[in-house]
Amino acid sequence: MQYMLMIHEDESVYEGPEGEKLLAETLAAHMALGEALVAAGVSYSGERLKPASTATTIRWNMGEHQIHDGAFSESHEELGGFYIIDVANLDEALAWAKRIPIPKGALEIRPIWPMSGPDA
Repeated sequence: MQYMLMIHEDESVYEGPEGEKLLAETLAAHMALGEALVAAGVSYSGERLKPASTATTIRWNMGEHQIHDGAFSESHEELGGFYIIDVANLDEALAWAKRIPIPKGALEIRPIWPMSGPDA
């Protein structure tokens, strides 16, 4: 089963000289996680995202829409990246999710709902 692991983090921790160092360490840890997934034979994909300040949001209201600059989250944590992994069950997804380096933030784990097949 595929799971999406959505990284919600506080982008402000990467500001300034100390933040740049933390970013480099965090990116290196993501690379190591990718290597571990490959070594374990786990099929995965993922990407990091540019800062929330580069986002555009479309809001719908009963068929009408408005376009806004920026990400509109209810907290100081923005979607910073994601992994999609193919594992046997939620417990295995959680085990991998706990290894994702996030200095400050949260991780949402959600099963992917296939468009076709037996689980559609």
